[in-house]
Amino acid sequence: MSGATIGPVLPLMSEVFADTPNAEFLTRLILTMPALFIVLSSTLCGYLVDRYGRKNILVMGTLLYGFAGSAGLWVDTLTAILISRALLGISVAAVMTVCITLIGDYYRGSERQHFMGLQSAFMAFGGVVFITFGGILADISWRAPFIIYTAAFFLLPSIMITINEPERAGNSDGSQNNVLPPSAPLSIIFLIIAAAFTGMAIFYMIPVHIPFLLNSFGDISNTQIGLALSSFVLMGAVVSLNYQKILKRVTYPTIYLICFFLLGAGYILISFSDSYYQIFSGMILGGIGSGLLMPNSNVWLLSEAPEHLRGRLSGTLTSAIFLGQFLSPVMTHPLVDNYSVTTAFLIIGISVAGISLILATGRIFFQRSLHS
Repeated sequence: MSGATIGPVLPLMSEVFADTPNAEFLTRLILTMPALFIVLSSTLCGYLVDRYGRKNILVMGTLLYGFAGSAGLWVDTLTAILISRALLGISVAAVMTVCITLIGDYYRGSERQHFMGLQSAFMAFGGVVFITFGGILADISWRAPFIIYTAAFFLLPSIMITINEPERAGNSDGSQNNVLPPSAPLSIIFLIIAAAFTGMAIFYMIPVHIPFLLNSFGDISNTQIGLALSSFVLMGAVVSLNYQKILKRVTYPTIYLICFFLLGAGYILISFSDSYYQIFSGMILGGIGSGLLMPNSNVWLLSEAPEHLRGRLSGTLTSAIFLGQFLSPVMTHPLVDNYSVTTAFLIIGISVAGISLILATGRIFFQRSLHS
C-alpha cells in the first residue's frame, strides 16, 4: 500500500498542481518518497524495536501510518503531501521491522519458512487489490485513493488484543564480530545487493511512468490504469509462489538473467504499444520477470550470509531495494524529459535484455570451455 496504491492518480495530481514548479516530477516523487525514508529510518527502527519492545513500536507505527498515509485527503500543497509521504515511509519502516522481528520471535524452522511464504503471498496479492481499488477511487477524486490508508486504524484493535510481547534473551555481550569473516563471499553478496537495487529501480518504472503513458492514449479511466498496474503485480505474485520449483531446475545467477531478460523484453513491448490492450502483453511479460527478483535476492543472500550477520545484511538488502524505488524516477526522468516515456522504456528494455543475453551467452561458452 505504501507506494503504488496512488499510482493511478499521479497524472491527475500533476494537472491539479500544474502551477507548482516541476509539478510532473514532484508528483512522481510522491510515489517513491516513502522508499527513501524507509532506507533512512530502518536501522533506527530496528534499534527502537530492541530497546522499547515490539508491540509499542508496532502500535505507534500503525497510528503514524494511518495519519500520514491519509494526509492527501486534507492537505493542499505538493510540499505538504511530500512531507506526509516521508512520515509514511518512517511508519512503514517501523511496521515492517516489527513484523519481520515478530516472525522470528514466534516461529522456528519450517514453521517460520511457511509463515514467510504466507507473508510474501499476502504482500503480492494485497498489492493487486489495493492498486485496483486505488484506480477505482481515482475516478471519483484525486484525493479518494488516500482513504485506503485509513485501513491501518481498523487493525489497531487486533494488534492490541492478539499481539503479545515475546520474552527475549538479555542484551548481547558484544562478543560477536561486526564484520564479515575473510571466508565470506563478498563478491556474491555485493552482486545480490546490486542486482536487487538495479532490478527494483527498473521495476518501479511501471508504477511511476505507466499511468502517464496510458493517460496519453486518450479515453483511459483511472480504473483501467489501476487494472493495468495490478496485472503487472499479479503476474509477479504468481511467479513468486512458484519460485521454489524454478530454483530446483536452475541456479541463482540463471534466475537473475531470466528475470532481467523478461523485464527488458516486456519493456520493449511496452515501448511499441499504441493501445491500452497492447500494453498488457508487455506488462505480463515484465511481471513474470519481476516475480523472480525478490525471492531470488532474499533466498540467495540468506544462503550466503554468515549467521551472526544475517540481520544486518538483510537490512542492507532492504535498504538497497527501497533506494532503488526512490531513485527510479530520478534515474529515468532525464530520458522521459528529453525524449518520451516510450523511448525511456525502449532504451531501458534494450539495455537490460541485451546485457542479459550477452551474460547468458558468455556463461554458456564458459561452461562449455570448462567441459571441453
